[in-house]
Amino acid sequence: MPPSRRSHWWLIAAAAAALVVLPLSVLALSWQSIDHEIWAHLWSTQLPRLLGNTLVLVVGVGVGVTVLGVSLAWLTALCEFPGRRWLDWALMLPFAIPAYVLAFVFVGLFDFAGPVQSLWREWFGSGLRFPRVRSTGGVILVLVLVFYPYVYLLARTAFLSQGEG
Repeated sequence: MPPSRRSHWWLIAAAAAALVVLPLSVLALSWQSIDHEIWAHLWSTQLPRLLGNTLVLVVGVGVGVTVLGVSLAWLTALCEFPGRRWLDWALMLPFAIPAYVLAFVFVGLFDFAGPVQSLWREWFGSGLRFPRVRSTGGVILVLVLVFYPYVYLLARTAFLSQGEG
């Protein structure tokens, strides 16, 4: 490639890198002056609750994806049953659905005014209700259903390669 073309591509790459680094540098420079009053206020009002919620979500989703992903991987990799190949393919379908879309569908279907609970109350009376879907448990359930395929694929590959050596 002629030297003039190399310098042309180098300028384009440098401009793209500058566009990427600009927001990061603004964020880094904003931490130069820390307002201790703001952090003290956040710590006394919001931060402990938010950190606790985050910890509950991390532990709940971590345990959920591990249990669901590993058990389904064991089932499809080491057990022979009718429909196993179809199930192996179908268990990867959550890769095709973004998490926020599944969350909207979950809330739309299972919320108090949704079709599933409305039908449930119609069949079994108004006294029966599902647990609240707009809760920590509902968020954990949706995130587990979105993220278990990552663990499933890794565990299934590990189970299938156990016999190789």
